[in-house]
Amino acid sequence: MSPYKKSLITPFKLVVIAFIVLLLANCSALEPIETPTVEQSNPLAIQAQEALSQQQFSRAAMLFKQLAKNSQAPLKNQYLISAIEAYFNAGDLANADSLIDSLLTRSSQLTSDNKLSLATLLLEQGKAEDAISVLMSVSELNLNNEQRIDLHTLTSSAFFQAGNLIESARERIILDALINEPTSKLNNQLDLVNVLSLLSEHALRALLPTADNNMAGWVDLAIIKKQQVTFIPNSSDVESWKQQYPTHAANGSFLLTMAKQSQENFIAPNKVGVFLPSQGPFSQAAFSVRKGITAAAYSMANKWPLNIHFYDTSSAPVETLYQQAISDGVNIIIGPLDKINLSKIALLPDLPIPVIGLNKNGSHHSPHYVEFSLSPEEDITQILSFAWLKGHQKALILTPQSNSGERLAGHFSSLWQKLGGQVLDVQTYEANQADYSTAIKSLLQIDDSVYRFKQLRQRLNLNIKFEERRRHDADFIFLLASPREGRLIKPQLRFHRAADIAVFSTSKIYEGEQNKGANRDLDDVFFCDMPWLIEPNKQQNGSLNQALKQWPNTRGLHRRLTAFGYDAYQLIPHLEHLKSNHFARLDGKTGILSMNNNVINRQLSCGQFQRGQVKSLGLAPHLERTMNMQSVVPSPQHTEHVNTAPL
Repeated sequence: MSPYKKSLITPFKLVVIAFIVLLLANCSALEPIETPTVEQSNPLAIQAQEALSQQQFSRAAMLFKQLAKNSQAPLKNQYLISAIEAYFNAGDLANADSLIDSLLTRSSQLTSDNKLSLATLLLEQGKAEDAISVLMSVSELNLNNEQRIDLHTLTSSAFFQAGNLIESARERIILDALINEPTSKLNNQLDLVNVLSLLSEHALRALLPTADNNMAGWVDLAIIKKQQVTFIPNSSDVESWKQQYPTHAANGSFLLTMAKQSQENFIAPNKVGVFLPSQGPFSQAAFSVRKGITAAAYSMANKWPLNIHFYDTSSAPVETLYQQAISDGVNIIIGPLDKINLSKIALLPDLPIPVIGLNKNGSHHSPHYVEFSLSPEEDITQILSFAWLKGHQKALILTPQSNSGERLAGHFSSLWQKLGGQVLDVQTYEANQADYSTAIKSLLQIDDSVYRFKQLRQRLNLNIKFEERRRHDADFIFLLASPREGRLIKPQLRFHRAADIAVFSTSKIYEGEQNKGANRDLDDVFFCDMPWLIEPNKQQNGSLNQALKQWPNTRGLHRRLTAFGYDAYQLIPHLEHLKSNHFARLDGKTGILSMNNNVINRQLSCGQFQRGQVKSLGLAPHLERTMNMQSVVPSPQHTEHVNTAPL
């Protein structure tokens, strides 16, 4: 392995602006784990294979363990890896994790093939750090070229999943030298530039002083790509790049391929309709969304001429407005914003005009309907992935006494347990008060220690000293709180001797603006939020920031809604590419945007309060395992026409 990686294993933990599990189908696809070849003379091996084919996974796992017991390495270890996979398929996380731990403790005894198989399985389960540790221990000395390609593909994917784009890109540079097949090589190069393009321009420029000529060429190319709406191969910037890097691997037909892909992936309609209310409970939110749409339209005007028609959903039925939009020649609609009007859109038999709905609406299944929202459940899934990647297992939950608080706590609890973690206790608190000690002491079981002391003093009849004791079986606290509540609760946790328990929260705890004095009370809290708000370099320039100078009083929630409107508009020309390519990504203000089943997913950035300021930790890990999980769905009476936060 390359020497620079060893120095980055510890600080790597989401230090860079980063994201996800793979970016391309070619070299990014994880290879399936190879089950040991069935020995025709071994009845146990035949039985294990039959159990797998019949989806009797628990039985298959037991048979593979028995086979491992009767075998010698490396076959023994491969049987254990097959047992782990069977346990995962059976949903038996405890036994799977136990076997993983046993293999990790003796990883030096595993062959290279064993390690590659184990790393593949670890990545499939979202255990990116363990996978990186295993992959780092693989020696390339005795590997053939195909095995080296597998190794660096897995390593790139592991860094991707852990949120380290820079190291993922470096692995792709190594792959570029290993891959000989032209199509695979070209796809890897396209992936390489796409990965780097998801970093901020500031982060890319920070790489240049220490990058070699090859790396610098890719970085500079990514910077040019970010600065152009669509990549232009004969632009002055590209011509200067060609002169600076005359022998670079990308200097040739690759630039034309990149330009062609860029043009094909940008399909701009002639006329855009926007469905937003000017009056009613959502009018202020709608005004902020409209500001973002306007800012995005002006920023893209040189490539995509402005032609926007706004329709007032508070002045006429949404069905009537939809028919009017058809008559007006609108090609795509952004909105509506509220769930009631979205449900009416869902009842339309057909959608000749595609719709980007601006809220959750799981009832619509038209291929022309795209769902985009600032879902708090999405926030929770990503902070949950962040906590999981940092190695936490046992959670305490502290949530307000409200329908939304209980719903979101239930969402976290459901997913956390499906992931393999434990929820030790859930405690609610009354919002809008100053003293939260009752809920905190109950969560930390301090009242139990007080009770035990009183019982002991009564039995012994002695005046003995007492110091409150809290529980010590929890790894972290998941806190749902507003900024005001968080600033009161976090110091009270410290007061009750819980300063060493990690605290994770959602974007709700952050106002979206640097407030060093007030935020000191939130020190050490981890949370995830929009990259535009959490990455300071993204706030220093850009079209959205320039536009907000026209509306200086846009703060807090309305800053998020403005970014939401901005992304809703800039999504439009990329929709077909996002829809047709599961690995396609768009660098948005609200997150790294992708699409799955016509739902826009946002990958947030994570941060931590330190000395009253937010320290960026890079993009949240994107664990496919958590994204594919479904939590317990609340009953219909609790969700009907309820608009998701922050609306």
